[in-house]
Amino acid sequence: MRRALHILDTTLREGEQFAGAFFNLEQQIAIARMLDAFGVDFIEVPSPISAPRIREAIEHLCALGLRARIVTHVRCVEADVEAALATPVAGVNLFYGTSPELRSYSHGKRIERIIADAVPLIQRIRAAGRYVRFSAEDAFRSDLVDLLTVFDAVVEAGVERIGLPDSVGIATPRQVERIIRLCAERYPQVGIEFHGHNDSGCAIANTVAAYEAGADCLDVTVLGIGERNGIASLSGLVAQLYLHYPETLQQRDLRQLAPLDDYVAQCLHLPIPFNNPITAPYAFTHRAGVHTRAILNNPRAYEILDPADFGLERRVDLGSRFTGSHAVAHRAAELGLQLNDEQVRELTWSLKMRAEEGPLSPEAVDAFIRSWYEEQRSTAWER
Repeated sequence: MRRALHILDTTLREGEQFAGAFFNLEQQIAIARMLDAFGVDFIEVPSPISAPRIREAIEHLCALGLRARIVTHVRCVEADVEAALATPVAGVNLFYGTSPELRSYSHGKRIERIIADAVPLIQRIRAAGRYVRFSAEDAFRSDLVDLLTVFDAVVEAGVERIGLPDSVGIATPRQVERIIRLCAERYPQVGIEFHGHNDSGCAIANTVAAYEAGADCLDVTVLGIGERNGIASLSGLVAQLYLHYPETLQQRDLRQLAPLDDYVAQCLHLPIPFNNPITAPYAFTHRAGVHTRAILNNPRAYEILDPADFGLERRVDLGSRFTGSHAVAHRAAELGLQLNDEQVRELTWSLKMRAEEGPLSPEAVDAFIRSWYEEQRSTAWER
């Protein structure tokens, strides 16, 4: 039986590792408030010693009185942990690379040293009364025996959650499912967190697979921003949960997604990606004649998500050469124009011919329909 799902948003930490990203204090506060209004459970921030003004930002965020718990992401280093404990954060998210690649080319530590470093820090954090998670960075390139050896030690030391990040985006959903399930069965007394990068395009699929296998905390960022190709996006995860696990969204405000994505895109000076789930500009726009006819009869024919649940509206794009007569007739009626079947066919063909020169905006389509209608009336009058 799955445990209650926690969503950790790391836009203010992982997200600012996205090339070109920078959030000033005002933007950080706005993003945190919007994430809290949506209903995330954790908001992850950088280590207070990672940059000169990070500690100041952490203090401000903690003072907001949000329902979401503020947690800081720090190395397994005493100075980092002490700096974290000197702030009002609710918890400390420790991380340490466990893969051969990171042990060879990043920190250079053996498994025994990783354990020796991590255990007393976990005990220190617990003694301070703070939440603590230990994450095995690059878990899915780590030797399984090494991974479990480290997890055995940190669980015994008292961590409340273990993390399995796919730090380079190498994992497949089946691999994620297998390893997460193994850990869920081996460590039923602690939570399990998954953090999936999108280097090979599997971030959302891997994140859902992790949840289905027993993870109870899933990491996301707004728009999926993060190091390199980023990680699983909040809206992408929500789309999957909406369809398959709607009970996990009952206490979350789905109408906050669109303004949240819009705001972060503005901060980044970037458009929302055209294929972003739910909040992309054309996520609920229908164009082909076969599609538009079905949508106008019953939206569920080609929509698995109800835009109204997200405070959005569906649109029918008539300004293309693929437009259909059913949609044209529907729009003409909305404009107060009464057309018979033959007129609808003629208008549709004329609109298709015009669209051969390039797509038309909704305003241009309406102008074309009205102009065509007036021309037909004028011709009929002259006769």
